[in-house]
Amino acid sequence: MTDPDDTQYLREVERLAHAVVERAHAEGWLAFDAAREVGQTPLQMSINELARTLRFLHHDNDGCLDH
Repeated sequence: MTDPDDTQYLREVERLAHAVVERAHAEGWLAFDAAREVGQTPLQMSINELARTLRFLHHDNDGCLDH
């Protein structure tokens, strides 16, 4: 397998990050609101932060529409 270029690598990392967030949502504990994180583990809080970043932080040409 050849090494991916930077764009391919970043797309794969984002794809995997979205998969982690979707699994957290499916388990019922994903919290976009940091105030709802009370009682969660450090891993859960980190995944919530990841979800907030994916949902609310966007850059030009990141493929997200109307954000």
